[in-house]
Amino acid sequence: MEYVLQQLWLVIGLMAFIVGAMYWRRHHLPVTATRTPARPPAPIVYRDSPTVRVADAQRVDRTRKLVRLRAGESVDVLPSVAGLPPRFRITCRNLIDGSDLEAAHIVVELSGAQLSCGPLVHETAFNEFVIPRATRDEHRSSVFYYHERGDSLEFMRIKLKSADLASGQVELDVMQVHGHWPTHSDSND
Repeated sequence: MEYVLQQLWLVIGLMAFIVGAMYWRRHHLPVTATRTPARPPAPIVYRDSPTVRVADAQRVDRTRKLVRLRAGESVDVLPSVAGLPPRFRITCRNLIDGSDLEAAHIVVELSGAQLSCGPLVHETAFNEFVIPRATRDEHRSSVFYYHERGDSLEFMRIKLKSADLASGQVELDVMQVHGHWPTHSDSND
């Protein structure tokens, strides 16, 4: 008989705990979860344009170029002023010969800024990289630069599309984005 009473008290205690937990959960849910209906996702609109004007003081410039270089050649992505260091220059040192590896040894000059790279890219010196052909996971096999300053953002990415050992030519996909947002004093004018 004593065993049955212990089991009965255990069941009553467990039921009280479950009811108390349900009551507490119902009264402690976030306000937004109970009062706002779910909105359907907004459609994504994309228009390929080098400059997208968003507002008077808000602007996003986007440039994307395919660059073809041979070993020893360089290209100025942004025009340089005579007598000053290059603003944005890419130099192909050589192509890397491997069994199944398509890779190129490149040097990037970006107005003295230090670049970053994904884990599949090997940095040999300051802004000098051995970059493999881009995979589906592009950020792991690319060289990039990201800098945010209060009201502006700069982003640059270089990825290797192909490296042809027979012709000695590489094809690089270069993307550059510069965005400017209005400051609070700009929007009040």
